[in-house]
Amino acid sequence: MRRAIIATVRNEEARLPEFLASLERQTARPDVVVVTDGGSTDRTADHLRDFAAKTSLPFRWAVVSGNRSRGRNEAVRMANADVIAVTDVSVLEPTWFERIVAPIERGDADIVAGWFELFVHSPRERVIGLLTQWSRDQVRPATFLASSRSFAFTHSVWARAGGYPEAFAGNEDTIFDLAVERLRPRKGFVPDAVVRWRPADSARMVYRQHRKYAVGDGQAAIFLFRGTRYAALFAMYGIVVLLLIAGMFWWPLWILLLGGASLYAGFRVRKVARAGLWSFVPYAILVVIAWDLSRMVGYTAGWIDRLIKGSAHFRF
Repeated sequence: MRRAIIATVRNEEARLPEFLASLERQTARPDVVVVTDGGSTDRTADHLRDFAAKTSLPFRWAVVSGNRSRGRNEAVRMANADVIAVTDVSVLEPTWFERIVAPIERGDADIVAGWFELFVHSPRERVIGLLTQWSRDQVRPATFLASSRSFAFTHSVWARAGGYPEAFAGNEDTIFDLAVERLRPRKGFVPDAVVRWRPADSARMVYRQHRKYAVGDGQAAIFLFRGTRYAALFAMYGIVVLLLIAGMFWWPLWILLLGGASLYAGFRVRKVARAGLWSFVPYAILVVIAWDLSRMVGYTAGWIDRLIKGSAHFRF
């Protein structure tokens, strides 16, 4: 059974060395490692070229213009493997590859979701990571949709699902997961197959990153999908606008709005408070607002794009 690790990169010169080093520390050796570069303008390609020249790993890389879906699909084709483990520019725990492919090798699963932990260099990065990442106690293995930060699947599943969806602007992980779910594969969840990732480092980056994800969701029209919560988000902010307007005519409604907003903010930043980062709670609230707005703006933009291009263009 031929096994591969694949990843996509773009403008990752700062983070790439630690990722490449973690590939060499894996306790199980893949038959091939394939990295596709989506058209970097920094020194990413130089790092990949240097690594290919010196590593003992069976390493291949190529420039593949386009989005991450295209890069991943081309990497799968280049790998020509039976089992594919997918990640991005994170730091892989030494046992990550061994553990994430094990259920497939045993014949117990067709797809395997691994796990990911924060790898931060500043309190702000930690705040953003706490806000934007699931906690392990929130995960239900039967319904958990894998992130391509830590994911493994058989080549057969990838092919039958049609590969990663190249028509979508972002959030290809969710859309690929939904296409795979329709195949009713045998699923595995291995929480000790861990990669460590760095979150966005500013509220502005959170907005840009999650807006792009939401555009893909809008293109896919998954408004009511259980994992996205777009319906609840739009409904909640719609109520906020109505209360703001109605409060001009009956001011006690503003007190109701303030109370509701305080409860919502407290709920959203609870993990930041539990971590003892009290001085960063105001910043955490700013990140929450940026995140919420990015999702609504992005989803709307993606939905409009779907209307213009037609639903057939975004079929998955």
